[in-house]
Amino acid sequence: MPKLRPAGFRNPYPAYSLHLPEGLAGVTMRQVAVQHRDDDEAAGVLAGVVGSLHGAHAPVTYEHAAHVDRLGYTNDVILAYWLDGDAEKSWSEEHPLGSWAAPELTAKGGPIGLWTEVLRAPADHFETSYSYDSPTWGLASRFPTVLNGCHSYPGSMRDRIPAAEDAGLAGEVDSVVQAAPADSAGRHLVVTTPGNLCFIRSPQGWKHCPDDERAWFEERVLPVYQDGVGYLAANPQETGCLSARLADLIVSNDDRVQTATLAWFLSLSHLERWAHSHATHLAIFKSAGELIARFAPDIHVTLGHEVYVAPEGGRMEYLNCHDRTGFLPYFPAQYR
Repeated sequence: MPKLRPAGFRNPYPAYSLHLPEGLAGVTMRQVAVQHRDDDEAAGVLAGVVGSLHGAHAPVTYEHAAHVDRLGYTNDVILAYWLDGDAEKSWSEEHPLGSWAAPELTAKGGPIGLWTEVLRAPADHFETSYSYDSPTWGLASRFPTVLNGCHSYPGSMRDRIPAAEDAGLAGEVDSVVQAAPADSAGRHLVVTTPGNLCFIRSPQGWKHCPDDERAWFEERVLPVYQDGVGYLAANPQETGCLSARLADLIVSNDDRVQTATLAWFLSLSHLERWAHSHATHLAIFKSAGELIARFAPDIHVTLGHEVYVAPEGGRMEYLNCHDRTGFLPYFPAQYR
């Protein structure tokens, strides 16, 4: 019995998780992004990034999302997954960040920025949860799902991560001060992050809902959700959320998915604190619960998440990106 599941607890609705093979060592997920203000200027660079994801050492799957950040830049983000860590490291050595754009495009004042953020999580450092039994986004494109009763109660996320039991996977850093970041225009910066940062990818989809359920979601749930993600993005010191990108899915393996939140927290505990007790997430939980109560058991809205805890410091790279990108405002950067 999971340690945090209340005695006699009954799940209010079914949820599913991936059935992973015993031999799976872990997962590497790398975000590679083109930052720009002009789609036409970025198109060729983005095509080069996508082209690099085929052939030797290619990821097992990838998808394309787009996020407009707080300074108005579009970030076309490729989310690529590897099940072989050595293959990912070989791929990253073969495709350095600057290889996708001509130097004049990433020079100071140039129109293109590039960034990449990577996480490497052993199999006992991540969990998945889905509102339906046949997801195909992210890792679910590679593995089947099984019904999972560890959901819908405080601590259920931790119960689904084997290494997180007994307060495991504590973060190395409890808080950050948002300082003046290094000047990144025309330069290649590298940030080494502390261990046990927590990353969540959380999708939403409602286009296949019946009209009444879709209208309910768009009018009563989606605005509350967007407010919550906006709060995370604007309040890193309070929430411990260093980056919260609400992105539209451009190319996905799952046509039920429309948007996704891509967020980094200082630790699993920081994500838990926001999810369990913060007013913005409690409002999300309340609005989603009202939708479930209204339309259960025949619910069509697509929800779920992947949650990873990266046990070692990550190498995050930024080339000609504005100085509020990713981890640049929080940790020391070195010029490459």
